[in-house]
Amino acid sequence: MKSLFPSAGISHRWIMFILFLTLSTSVNPALAEEKEEESFPGPSHFLRGGFQAGSVLQTNDFLNGDNQSGEPIDSFRSLRLEFGWQTDGSKDWHHSYNFPSYGIGIYGADYNNDVELGNPTSLYGFFEWPLIRGERWKFNFGLAFGLTNDWQPYDPVTNPKNVAMGLGRSVHLEGGPNLEYRLADRWALIGGLTFTHFSNGGTQRPNHGINQVGPLLFVKYDTDTPVAPPPRRHVDQYPDGWDLTVTGSAGKRNLNLELIGPEVEKFLNKSYFIGNLTLGVGRRFSCKSRYVFGLDLGYDESVGDLIIIDGIKNGVNANGTTGDNFELALFAGYEIVVHRTHLIVHFAYKILRKDVPGRLPDLYQRLGVKQFFYQNWFAGLNVRFHEIGSADNLEWTIGYKVGL
Repeated sequence: MKSLFPSAGISHRWIMFILFLTLSTSVNPALAEEKEEESFPGPSHFLRGGFQAGSVLQTNDFLNGDNQSGEPIDSFRSLRLEFGWQTDGSKDWHHSYNFPSYGIGIYGADYNNDVELGNPTSLYGFFEWPLIRGERWKFNFGLAFGLTNDWQPYDPVTNPKNVAMGLGRSVHLEGGPNLEYRLADRWALIGGLTFTHFSNGGTQRPNHGINQVGPLLFVKYDTDTPVAPPPRRHVDQYPDGWDLTVTGSAGKRNLNLELIGPEVEKFLNKSYFIGNLTLGVGRRFSCKSRYVFGLDLGYDESVGDLIIIDGIKNGVNANGTTGDNFELALFAGYEIVVHRTHLIVHFAYKILRKDVPGRLPDLYQRLGVKQFFYQNWFAGLNVRFHEIGSADNLEWTIGYKVGL
């Protein structure tokens, strides 16, 4: 097995990844909403290393064996190293989530096909939610969200079979249950099962993505003396009243069309700007949840070329206007609230847009994360998709919340 962490210089995008993931997982005491009591020791810290071997789901022809090796890509092996914080019960949200832990990690995987897939490495944030606690054990549900580099992407000349990854970078999404058992004062074993999804979110086609599942084994070491959590208290207070959020987002896509002929093939790998201005009205309805609904004003730069392509196919000279690129949608959503980090799910439907063949569908969804990094300012990353599983594009977001 080759090294899962190939040597490479640290580029500016890795630095951006680290900064973003730190924002997405850490909790800054200076921004805490609840006052920390002096009797609490503060979060303790831990390291854990994990090994995983599992199955790659056969979701496209490339993985089924239509590749240069002629062999299915049906298994993987991975290593990961994580640094985490264990909450101490000093905040209300610690009690709401049964004293969770969170942190950052680095991940590397091997698919026995370095030539066509590469050796992907991820930087990610993770969150462990204890569902049930015993004296020496915990049953958790874990989530991870991050960014992956070092894929060997599709290339029409050098890597024409790889329809799974059209870009050298992707999103890393992961979740699954695990059982933690404490062996000694500072040592624990963790066994679990995770489902992992890699995709560039439609930024670059082809993008069928990779889905995998497998058992995961961790060895955990507490770098501080573990502190027993205090008695868990019921939390029934949360911010009341309505709020308004204004969010701007930006991303890019290319056309996912069958383009044949010299007049239209030039549009195949062309990238287009996708932007949104979202106005949402929301309200908390529990310590862990809020709902939101509002308007989504979008701009899709690809519409102009879609009009030209449609004209070429129909033998006419057609051109669009800047106004054709705009669209307006209604959306409703749900957010899981973990202190200053929100996981979001949106469902939206376009009520105004120019009808053009190849335009992104009227009904679409969002899945993402946003982090309040300074007072009411937040930043985040979403995957926009349709038909529940077909990615359209990534959205890098920044926004502001104000009370109503």
